[in-house]
Amino acid sequence: MAFINAKDVAAIRKELKAEFPNLKFGVKKNHHSSVSVTVKSGTIDFGDITRNGHGQVNQYHLHMTGQHQSLFERMVEIVKTAPIRGEGYWARKGWYDNSDSMTDYFDTAYYFDISVGDWSTPYALQG
Repeated sequence: MAFINAKDVAAIRKELKAEFPNLKFGVKKNHHSSVSVTVKSGTIDFGDITRNGHGQVNQYHLHMTGQHQSLFERMVEIVKTAPIRGEGYWARKGWYDNSDSMTDYFDTAYYFDISVGDWSTPYALQG
């Protein structure tokens, strides 16, 4: 069953801030099963992948993020591995996804999503 706790989310937030000091993140836990990462502001222009200052990043199709592909690949890696190095629940385990949608079987460590900006607060380019 998908589960993530506050310590795991804090570990993700800490590593994202350390890896990308030029970006401001919002990292929050949704219910008990997922974490949302929002890139709120920074010095990188995401105009090519956002509309009205907002854009969803599909973790399975990072090639669609163009010149930002390596940045988002690193973000996904951090979201999957930061809790393992932290002190939370997943420090004992690793991130996994044994889901099989063909048989309607979903088994993952936790769900996550990444976005640039928010519907109510668009991404703010600084600089």
